[in-house]
Amino acid sequence: MSLIRSCPTDGTPWRDLFSATAVAVAIPFFIGVALLAVFLLARSVLGTAPDLVIWVIAMALVLSPLQTVAGMILAMPIAAVLIRAGWFGWVPAAVLGLAIGGLTGAMIKFEPGAAFGLCVTLILRAVLGRLRQMDTGSVNGPPLP
Repeated sequence: MSLIRSCPTDGTPWRDLFSATAVAVAIPFFIGVALLAVFLLARSVLGTAPDLVIWVIAMALVLSPLQTVAGMILAMPIAAVLIRAGWFGWVPAAVLGLAIGGLTGAMIKFEPGAAFGLCVTLILRAVLGRLRQMDTGSVNGPPLP
């Protein structure tokens, strides 16, 4: 498995890319919904400080698709070019997520935007790697063309 390179493709796998994007946008939302359920169930048991922290994190995750969709509109064309060229490994995906997340976070004045972008883009890369062959082989595998 290469951290930088991925298997180059002849065409852009749009169906897999859109599917992986939908999953990457949905996962933080559903984690936020689960945290809200924990918040509602544990509200009487917890004190006010942990209670507020759980609520803030849960609401940030529930509202994250608003920023994530905007970031994905910017990131998907770049990811498509990187996939076609064989440069959509884990490190380029992380750099793309940090850059796009930081950009969209700066536009809406949301400081953790870069961290959200990093996480969502790595989820995108992981799901895309499960949907199609993205890895270039083992460390001692054949060299890339």
